[in-house]
Amino acid sequence: MNQTREPNILPRSSHTISRRDIDPEALKVLYRLARNGHKAYLVGGAVRDLLLGKRPKDFDVATDARPGQIKKLFANCFLIGRRFRLAHIHFRGGKIIEVATFRKDPDPSEEIQTDPHNTFGSPVEDAFRRDITINGLFYDINSFSIIDYVGGLGDISRRRVCIIGEPSARYAEDPVRMWRVLRYAASNGFSIEERTAGAIAGNLHLLASCSGSRMYEEFNKDLYSGSSAEIFSLLMRHSLFSVLFGNVGRVLERQVEVNDELSRLLAVHDRLVLSGNTPSPSVSYSLLLWPWARIVMRDKGQPDSDKMKLLADELAASGMSMIIPKGIRASAVHVLEILDRMMQALETGRMRWSLLKKASYKDAVFVFSLVTQGRLTQGEDAFRAAYTAQHPDKTDKANPRKRRRRRRFRKRAPGAGHQAAGQEASRIP
Repeated sequence: MNQTREPNILPRSSHTISRRDIDPEALKVLYRLARNGHKAYLVGGAVRDLLLGKRPKDFDVATDARPGQIKKLFANCFLIGRRFRLAHIHFRGGKIIEVATFRKDPDPSEEIQTDPHNTFGSPVEDAFRRDITINGLFYDINSFSIIDYVGGLGDISRRRVCIIGEPSARYAEDPVRMWRVLRYAASNGFSIEERTAGAIAGNLHLLASCSGSRMYEEFNKDLYSGSSAEIFSLLMRHSLFSVLFGNVGRVLERQVEVNDELSRLLAVHDRLVLSGNTPSPSVSYSLLLWPWARIVMRDKGQPDSDKMKLLADELAASGMSMIIPKGIRASAVHVLEILDRMMQALETGRMRWSLLKKASYKDAVFVFSLVTQGRLTQGEDAFRAAYTAQHPDKTDKANPRKRRRRRRFRKRAPGAGHQAAGQEASRIP
């Protein structure tokens, strides 16, 4: 790994990045900073993706201007963050360009009077603070050149992911870096540098010390990336699912039948995301957990048992490190229980149609179509259509209608009314 302090500078004539491919609002920010005498670089994932011929999701900027100086240059600037102040430049349509001041690792020999996260530095110091070499590249708006202090250009040409610095030390600083190594390798089809990969197994336990809510955010990045099948396959190969989901993750990783089914469903989910039909969290997590839930309900559930309680108890006792919000987890359990009843109805032909009134029925139909057909069926109830096709003799029951009960009147015996009236009159004093 060529981590030299002298940068490798790639001139405009030697790379493929064009300003036409950079977000116009990001260009405005870069140019204004440069015109006011500041260094202004496009950084990180945007440079990486542009070199790989991809459209970046975000265009982040790094500069030597301090947060207060940035705010003076942009009336639409808002400073955020308690530890390290970031500038968010707001534009129409909700677009935000994030601008960060170059940082450095604090020198332990110096007395730190402020938060170490607020230690400003130079471009080279900022580059070496980043996690992966392919994310440590700068695009200079003044010269249109690419500046590489960490060997990222070489790793892009080799199509590999390599941590910056000594792997175990960097993983100990932030265990999520192991996750990011696997994410970028899977989503780009890259290999992983030997030392970078080798240190993951020995430091995997550190991931459990991370915030459960942070891991949920990281997980959602992958789940809705359009590449979840590839990313989660690599996460499972390196046993990250066991850390994130506890016993649930171990079932997903170790049982071949379950693993194959999960891979198929994640590929279906990716196609939905890439087509712009992003499912709701309850649908996504129901689809993710279905291969596991099916095994649990088959092996531990009884015919008349409360399977919602069974799934909820199994999830609670699984030892998850990742925190799935209670509402999403409860909705997913409800959907999974309905889906199980749908599958049983298809097999046996027996169905209680009060199921249609369940609050999560529509989500369950959504998941049913993805599980059984591998696609979303538009404009129809996929389950009722499948049930009717498989059990045509049950067609009338598949379209239940409430029968209107006729009110029946009893006939009174002749003279009964006069007799009752006479008895009533006799009681009056």
